[in-house]
Formats: sequence, C-alpha cells, structure tokens
Amino acid sequence: MALSLSVPISTRALPKEIETNPKKARGWIESLPLTKTFEAAKMVAQTIEALNHAKLPGEERAALVDIYKPVIDVLLDELEAIYAYSVLPLPAKQREAFDLARDLRTQCSTAYKILLLEKSGKLIMFNAKKHLPGATYWAMHYLQSLLFQSYKTYHPCPAGVWQEMHSLYLYADEQAMLAEIGDAETKSTPQDLYTDALMLSLADPYRLMYKEVDKVQETLKQNRGQVDIRTSNEGLNLQRLFVVALDGDQPPKVLIQGIPPPAGQILRLIDPTRLVDKLQQRIRAQSGPGSTVAAKSRATHDLTDLQQRLVRLWGDPPKRQSRRNPADASIALCGGIKAIAYFTDLATNEEPEADAMAIRDGDTIPLLKIPQDPMSQMVGVEQWQVLNQSANGLRLHRESGGSVGVTVGEVVGVRFVGGRTWNIGVVRWLTSLEASALEFGVELISPAAASITIEPTIGSGAKPMPALLLLNTAPDWDNDTVLALTDTFSDLREFELIEHSEVTIVRGTTLIERTSRFDLFQFQKS
Repeated sequence: MALSLSVPISTRALPKEIETNPKKARGWIESLPLTKTFEAAKMVAQTIEALNHAKLPGEERAALVDIYKPVIDVLLDELEAIYAYSVLPLPAKQREAFDLARDLRTQCSTAYKILLLEKSGKLIMFNAKKHLPGATYWAMHYLQSLLFQSYKTYHPCPAGVWQEMHSLYLYADEQAMLAEIGDAETKSTPQDLYTDALMLSLADPYRLMYKEVDKVQETLKQNRGQVDIRTSNEGLNLQRLFVVALDGDQPPKVLIQGIPPPAGQILRLIDPTRLVDKLQQRIRAQSGPGSTVAAKSRATHDLTDLQQRLVRLWGDPPKRQSRRNPADASIALCGGIKAIAYFTDLATNEEPEADAMAIRDGDTIPLLKIPQDPMSQMVGVEQWQVLNQSANGLRLHRESGGSVGVTVGEVVGVRFVGGRTWNIGVVRWLTSLEASALEFGVELISPAAASITIEPTIGSGAKPMPALLLLNTAPDWDNDTVLALTDTFSDLREFELIEHSEVTIVRGTTLIERTSRFDLFQFQKS
C-alpha cells in the first residue's frame, strides 16, 4: 500500500521574520504571551503554516516544530478548556478556540507528513531512515488528536484523517516501526496511537458525556497491548470482532454476519477480547464479593459505570432493540431544568381555546404552538424537525441559527403538535453537521412534569433550586421521582419539596441517573 498523505506544495519563500536558527526559534516561542491564548495560538499556527509552504528541508522544519511542542501542548490544553464539552452549536468564543486548535493540529501533522514523504522515498540516502520513526509517530499523534477533538465536540471527523491514520499505520507495520517508542515521556508507540483511535471510535463517542472521552482515553492507556489487530478470524469469537478498511477513510465497524464489510481491499480485524476480559475482572474486583451492582446501571456515570458500558460495546456490540419509523413532523423544544419548569408553568396556565389551529382540506387540524412572547424567547424555545421516532425516542434535526444549546446528558422539554404538556427527554447522542446544523437523539423518560422547587433542610447557605416532579411510566420507578440539578442527591438527604406553595418534607432514596446536567432520583415522604 503506497503512503498516501495530503501535504501542500512547498513553493513559497520563507518570511524573513520566521527564525530557523534553533536557538533563536526557542527564544521566539518562549517569548509568546501565553496568557493571551488566542493571539499566541494564531501566531504559532501561522508560523508553522508558513514553514509548511516554504522551500525548506523536511528535517529542519520538523526540528523547529519539535522546539515549539512544549508551548503547543500548553496552547492546545488552554484552547480545549474553552471549547470541549460545550453546548452546541458552539458559541462564538468556543468556535474560535475550536477552529484554532484544529488548525494548529493540522499544521503540526503536516510538518511531519512532509518529512515522512521526503525521506520514505529516499531510503538509500545517508541517514534517511533515522527520521522515519519520529515523523510517523508525530504525524499520527496530531491526526489522532484531531479525531479526539471531534469526538469531544460531537463534530464529524475531518475528511481524510482516517485515511491517513490507516495509511501511516500500514506503513509503520511494513517498516517494522509499530513498536518503536515515539514519545519518551508517555512511552507510547504508533501501535498505541492507532489502537486508541480505533477503540475510542468503537466506544460510541457521540453518546459519551462530559469528560467521558478523557476517561476512555485513560482506560486505554492503562491497558496497553490488550487489543489485537489481525488479518484472519480463524479461532476468534465473531461476536467480539470489528473490521476496518485500511485503504478507506472510515473508522472501524462491527463485524456482523450478513452485513458486507466496508469497501476496501486491505481489511484488518480488531479483536478486543483480552481488553474486555481485563475490564470485566476489574469491575468484579471493584464491586467486591456479594455486590449487587447492576450490569446496566446508569446511576452515577462514574468510571465503573463507563467501563461497564465499554464492556458491552466492545464485548457484545449492541443491536437496535426498537424499530425506528421515519417521521415528517415538528416539535417545540427547550433545554435545561429551568427552561422546562418555565414552559411547564406556562402550559398549565394556557386556555384550551388558545390552541393554534388551521383549516386544511376542509378539516380543522392543530398546529405546533411555540410561545413567541419576549420572555419565552429569552428563556429559549424553538422548532426542531423529527426525522424518525421509536417507542421511547426521537431523532431530531435543526438547521443553523437556533438559540437552544444542547449537549449529551442534558435534559430537554419536547412538545408535540396538539400537545398540552411538555414531555421530558434526555439527549443521548449528538452530532454537529455542516453550517452549524445539528442532529441528536433524545430518550423520552416522562410524558409530563410539574414545576417544583427543592431545598435541603440541612446545610448552610442552601437555596431553593428549580426541579421537576415527573409523571412516571417506567415499570421500575415509583411515582415519586424528581429531576433536579446535578449533585443534588445524596443518600437519605432530606429536602423541602415545594409545589404550588405546599411544602412537603421528603428524603432521597434511590439515584436513578446522574449526568453533568441533572440528578434523577426517587424520594419518599419523611
């Protein structure tokens, strides 16, 4: 397989202000105003871009990027702290940070790709081969970080990144470089970079919540060498195999009998059996003897819960359990407990005759009613299109220009055409499309809720907090279930629950789910 990498043609003269002397280049990069993250990141990205377009020996260009690396790492961390796990669509500042980080990573990867292409075709030249391992590793490193950036922001992976990751992996394999340490600090290899990228893509990243991408990365780092990439399925458990085309531009997919493999002539099988077994052993050890931890518990979304989900994804890839029917309808949507509480109260006070109606073909039909008063628009409510619907979920789409921000793990209110109440749902997956359009999947957990406030009876400075008392339909839930801000629940904590000026003393009993946005828990009257 030929090494196929996208790089610019180096035809420009290098600007005079860019230092190529290593000592002066180090002085320049260390003089940048790191407290001004955007300014410094732009300067570094523009400098590396100029280097990439200039007529310059590849090893000199890569050596300069090596000098810049410590500062680049700091800048990327600072930018990520701004954009990662933000609501979508990204606000202006977060979008600028995202674009800067993507550009910086792209330029760094390009510098090493240029060196790799120069030297890979000149192996007979003196010392040409010594540059290959480092160039391969760092080109893969920045490509991998582009993938992870996309997952943390629910954006599609940039076109061509997977193709280049596959190409570099195959090249490193052919040159026997997969096991060579590329980063002395982390002791990681090209094999590690590629395997981590594959496994994170198989962790259903667009369903991961706040900082769970980081937790998956850490889990993979702690379990190096436990995933096998094979050319044959002989003697393997087909239920635990995934397949990837090394001559394509796609991540791996589940290998299911009856479904054709991805298009491509160079296929590899990914076998995570040893990794899954090790995670299962760790979960059992953490649970302890006699533990009753549920295999599908979503109560805390802690590391153990995440590992349980990874075991299911990597060890027994799920199949769709409920049919999804195409739909062509619209719903009104608001996001967050405070907004849902506001619109729930508003709906309670509506007059029945205030429903929006229309005449179509002689019949009177209800229309989607979205509050248009200034306060409602400030709180945030808008129309979304339903693409398909299942028994307890919706796939929603919105073009750019919306005002309601969403993220995985957020609670949303959904009002259907003709509906008198707001259904309560949770965002389970999210994808940002071109031109800031969005799609996400919502699991509906309750057909209606009452707006309440709750206040801990013990604790200094405690204030009443907005919450929702759910109308429950799940067979394993009691009727007394509340949706509150995250970290509200603790075992047997006592609250004052206030509904329509009526105060009830209650005690939290069972945490059903906790995300970075809410606690869903049951309670009983004290």
